[in-house]
Amino acid sequence: MNMIEEYDEIREVTNPVKKEDLSELTKLQTEYLKELNIPSDVWEGMSKEAQSQQLGFILERFNEIDIFQQIDREAIFSEIYSSKIVEAYKLLEAPQDYIQIEQIADMFSECEELRYENWRNLDLSEKVNILNNLEIEIAGIEHRQPCPIRALKMPSHQFGGYSPDSKSIDINASYIEQSGYDHNMFMEVLDTLVHEGRHAYQDYNVNVYEIHPRHSEVASWAETMEGGKWGYHGDTSTVLGQRLYEQQSIEIDARNFAMDILDKFEQKQIA
Repeated sequence: MNMIEEYDEIREVTNPVKKEDLSELTKLQTEYLKELNIPSDVWEGMSKEAQSQQLGFILERFNEIDIFQQIDREAIFSEIYSSKIVEAYKLLEAPQDYIQIEQIADMFSECEELRYENWRNLDLSEKVNILNNLEIEIAGIEHRQPCPIRALKMPSHQFGGYSPDSKSIDINASYIEQSGYDHNMFMEVLDTLVHEGRHAYQDYNVNVYEIHPRHSEVASWAETMEGGKWGYHGDTSTVLGQRLYEQQSIEIDARNFAMDILDKFEQKQIA
């Protein structure tokens, strides 16, 4: 799963969402931000925990009201995160990895749609909607901006990718469809969601604002994103290239992070 993917002649297979007039978007935006209408002097006097709780309200609102079929996803993400209130969110240090892992696994286990008997009955657009909602929750836990999730037609060897340019996560549409009758593929789709979301977290720390508790890890990610000591960017056309790609710090980190979450999620399902 590449952090930076170039998709030539790839078309989006989900139905396009008609972009609404920006005045309507602003109206909806205003409703969401009412819960966060805090005077600046009050905001500055709040603890980081209280600020985080208040900022979390906006993410909860997304789950309470399904707006993804009404408004262009990328437009609303852009509008939401251009607000000064949410801009302050990036100043809050993210939880330690073990806390993020536990919270994301808990969130997965509490999601009714992720019960496989429910998931298998959803169509592609419904699954993509759920994945978008999950990504919003994950981003809140990780203290970063959420990425729009897109289901795209990709070569069979590609599960998905994160684009640092569009700040979006793309997942192979065929695999999302197969996840409805193949439980292993269902887990792979969730793994891809978390893995690529971790790349978004790495990108945020390196290129936007450092919120990760361990600076040494962020420094290692930055080195890899710049090509590393060998100028290596991810050529997987050879066995050696694939091996080098897999051993990059950002890939080891994303792979282990996703694996830990999926392991805990499965344990919680059995318990």
